[in-house]
This record gives sequence, structure tokens and C-alpha cells, in this order.
Amino acid sequence: MKKVFMIEDNEDHAFLIRRGIEDENCIVTHYPNPLEALKACREIQTQEAKPDLILLDLKLPGMDGFEVLKNLKQMKWFEHIPVVMLSTSCRKEEIQMAYQLGASGYIVKSEDFGGLTAKLKRLKDYWFYTVEIPSVQPVSAVRQK
Repeated sequence: MKKVFMIEDNEDHAFLIRRGIEDENCIVTHYPNPLEALKACREIQTQEAKPDLILLDLKLPGMDGFEVLKNLKQMKWFEHIPVVMLSTSCRKEEIQMAYQLGASGYIVKSEDFGGLTAKLKRLKDYWFYTVEIPSVQPVSAVRQK
């Protein structure tokens, strides 16, 4: 079973994203609050609990997606997990910043459910069935073995 963490404050967008990506082989855990999402990520202690993909909204209350991305990339468990930014903005500066901070992709959310669903299906096919991602354990976990 593949796991996706979705950090998205807009309930309508979260509903559409979940509908577009969740199926019998993929479960989506939704975090509307970025601070709660980071707390949950810090509490992960096993390889099995890690998500396979993180979908991260750019515009969030209290902490924007760039700050969340910086925090995620500093966590040993999360350095190799793909993080795909989601935004209604197609500003080149924001797209460039996302990649500079370590995002694996950037998707412009469309209001068209069919268009968004098609993007999410391609995204899921790519990250789950096309590429291989290393599984990395924190150094402390490797030393304990």
C-alpha cells in the first residue's frame, strides 16, 4: 500500500486531490495545518510509517509551503521522499524557488476536476510505478542493527 501525505488547507482542493489519487493501492493522509503535518513527520520512527510521496500546497496558514519544504528536507527520514508542490500560481519565481529548495515537482492546480485528475494520475504513475526511490534509514537506526 502506497502512502501519500497531503498538506493542503483548502478543503475543496483536498477533496479533489484525494478523489484523484486515492484508490485501493494508495491511501492519502490529509493535514490541513502545516505545523501539525511537520509534527507528525517528526514523530515517524519506522521506514514503514513514512509516506511514499508528499503533496504540499504552497499557500498555507501560519507557514508557507516553502518553509514546510525546508523543514522536511532537513529531516533525515524525508530527504529522499519526493515532495510535489501544488499551487494555483504559475509564477516563474515560485516554481524556481520550489525546485531550489528541493521540490521534486510543481503542479498548477486547475479548477477543472478532469484536468486535475489527469495530472494526479500521471503523477502517481510516475512516482509509484516508474522511478525507484532509495529507502534511507536515519544513521541512528542503522547503528542499532
